[in-house]
Amino acid sequence: MIDTFRVGPFAMRYSHFVPRLYNYCRSLGFERRRMMPSRAFCSDESQGYPVMLLVQHFGTFPFDHGRVGGKVAINRHGPYAHHGEDLVIIQATHVGYDADAGRFGVYQRHRTDGCGFGDCCGKLCAVLHWYQDEYAHAGRQVQCGRVDGEPAVRIDNQYLDEGRSEGVLLRLDRLIETPQQPLHVLSTSKIFRASQTLREQLGEAGFGETFAPIGAALSPDLFAFRRVPAEGPEGHDILEAALAPVMPALVTSANPALDAARFVTQAEFDRTYRSILREPAFRSKNVLFVSGVNIDISPREEFPFPFTKFVPWAAYASLRDGRSFLLEQDELVETLRRMPGENPDCLSFDATIEQMTAAPEIRVPNC
Repeated sequence: MIDTFRVGPFAMRYSHFVPRLYNYCRSLGFERRRMMPSRAFCSDESQGYPVMLLVQHFGTFPFDHGRVGGKVAINRHGPYAHHGEDLVIIQATHVGYDADAGRFGVYQRHRTDGCGFGDCCGKLCAVLHWYQDEYAHAGRQVQCGRVDGEPAVRIDNQYLDEGRSEGVLLRLDRLIETPQQPLHVLSTSKIFRASQTLREQLGEAGFGETFAPIGAALSPDLFAFRRVPAEGPEGHDILEAALAPVMPALVTSANPALDAARFVTQAEFDRTYRSILREPAFRSKNVLFVSGVNIDISPREEFPFPFTKFVPWAAYASLRDGRSFLLEQDELVETLRRMPGENPDCLSFDATIEQMTAAPEIRVPNC
């Protein structure tokens, strides 16, 4: 599922994406004076630049529709609908990118001592870390080698206990021949004949004369995770719950933070799309819902904001005239790229602030 969400060819600068989105809304019949944008972004400061561009092109500050990690607060649909007639919802999970090193999942924190790189999205990465640590430990404790010339697997005893409450659960039927018949019983581990599946997967070169950790060869089909649900101020961690089914694929990915962001965006579009279908407050409105990933490219020293790019995933429109339709990634990107890149209604921050500053003061009464 994650691989169907392509990134590189479809990424566009936010300064190109937002005016195109605005012009697309206008092409659907949305009126500027009635349009109310809404953003479901994470709370990181790196998301500020996209918000500024939304203000500049739509002429109003967007409604806050988001929770940490780019989750959509679907319980805010009703209140949001009271703020405008032509509604534009933009959902985006985000991931950092260090262009110099080619690394996803990090973002330079220029306002910290040392200006070091930190996790981005911090919430997504924080969820991933426990699973990555558990996977790395299992990769060391499952070892491949030979016994009397035959491929064998040595497994630490903790991974033979399938009743554990949390951690990596090995798919023993895919790793070893007969769990009940170890070749050797050691003090903290057991050695088994390697399964035919594993032998074919690793090849003869995967089983040396001495036992060595399986490491990255512990592929997603060979294990699963179990974890007691985490509880926070808002109850169960819904972001972790959303990622749980694909955790084996994420921890073995070359770009786990990017893949996590892609998966959350895919899941959020599907979930939010269904909530829009059932929301009575939207029935007399024009609604456009666009979902994608924000890639936060760390700014160079001479620039105040990140070079954020938006990667569209999908869109859904429900219009007042009865039309409704879905746009998949290819069609959505092509539709946006056909739109003009200039917005004649674009707001000037300097002129607007000057106008507001020069306006006669309005005094509030003493109460």
